[in-house]
Amino acid sequence: MNRIYIHNLRELLGLVLFLFKVFVPARKFKTLSIYFHDPPAKLFLSIIKFLYSNNYRIVSLKQFTDKIGEKQLNEKIATISLDDGWRNNMKLLEVIRKYKVPITIFITTSAIEQGNLWVEYVRKSKNQKKTSIKREKVRIKKLDENSFNAEINKLKSSKQLIRTILTKEELIQLSKEPLISIGSHTVNHLSLPNKSFEVQKKELLDSKNTLEIWTGQRIVYFSYPMGDYTEELKRLAEECGYELCFSTETYPVELNKIDRFSIPRRCVNDEAGLYEALSKIFGIWYKFKKLSFTK
Repeated sequence: MNRIYIHNLRELLGLVLFLFKVFVPARKFKTLSIYFHDPPAKLFLSIIKFLYSNNYRIVSLKQFTDKIGEKQLNEKIATISLDDGWRNNMKLLEVIRKYKVPITIFITTSAIEQGNLWVEYVRKSKNQKKTSIKREKVRIKKLDENSFNAEINKLKSSKQLIRTILTKEELIQLSKEPLISIGSHTVNHLSLPNKSFEVQKKELLDSKNTLEIWTGQRIVYFSYPMGDYTEELKRLAEECGYELCFSTETYPVELNKIDRFSIPRRCVNDEAGLYEALSKIFGIWYKFKKLSFTK
């Protein structure tokens, strides 16, 4: 099916779903937790403008932390993060500065050093059908560390990719921006729950220590790769010195009973139109998807 046709169809669905927001209690939308990966500046700007025009205050994670535990929130707030550290994130700087948007970028340290994430090699090794790529990513992420390393090294040996991830110098530049905070996204972007305790601890600690050396800042925020976590992993993250950890779960944020080590976030995909993005930000898209697949 034509990609433009699919995009327009998803955008129409997003508009219809977004309109259903009026039937949901307003308290469900008081606090928004949003994340992107490699968004076009135009989409990023449109979301920022929408939030501001609808009286949301976009807060840093430090400000967000101060709000945790509040039973009665007297304002609408949103927190925004970017996962992985894509090089095109540099193109968002103009919007961030002009509109004074505090954001957090979660960094995978090996990707900074090597230039690419392992998932990119999977994309290049399979045909371009999203379902096929997704199945392969799910299969590989479930492998134990030895099998995982063997498969990824094999893929890397047969493919050469153009750098898509920030350089170390670009990361340091971004870390000096007053509105940007840096968080960890592990060393190797591994799905951690099925890895050994030693690997989990190394991924959490080594990425934290490396980022602190590079940026000269304390690193206290963490994002679970692929959103995968367990109760044991949450405890380990706390022991490693993280103060807030983020998942990819999509339920509403309730500040008075939030778990600091599994904070939900709603994803805006890079190819989304404005209304598809908004229907995801407000959770309507995910409810519809869940209902569709449970029938």
